[in-house]
Amino acid sequence: MNRLSLGLTLFAALYLSGCAAPSMYYWGNYSNTLYHSKKAPSEESALNHQQSLEKIIDESKTRNLRMPPGVYAELGYIFLKQNKSKDAIQYFKLEREIYPESALLMQRLETVALTKDKKPEENTPTTAQPEIKSEK
Repeated sequence: MNRLSLGLTLFAALYLSGCAAPSMYYWGNYSNTLYHSKKAPSEESALNHQQSLEKIIDESKTRNLRMPPGVYAELGYIFLKQNKSKDAIQYFKLEREIYPESALLMQRLETVALTKDKKPEENTPTTAQPEIKSEK
């Protein structure tokens, strides 16, 4: 009797493990590259993480999976730090379309990207600053 219940238990475990739902998202090597980009920041680790995000986007489209939350936003932020404002805004808009709850943050990041895109002359005040003299 004991062997029969053990056999049925093993059979049920194997049978049910084959029925696991497929993953909703493709995350690729995200955790590993993010860890390395934070643990040992360098141009190489940042580039590896950027390439990982781009691969996640490509693979998600290829596998017809939903884009993981934050991937477009994070890639847009990377582009923003690289002074590629147009690319950044494009990814912020994609994130906002897929995840409407991120709209406020994405709009603010778009505003930052637009102001960063302006020429330095436009960001400086037009009036000259008075010179401060110290009295001795």
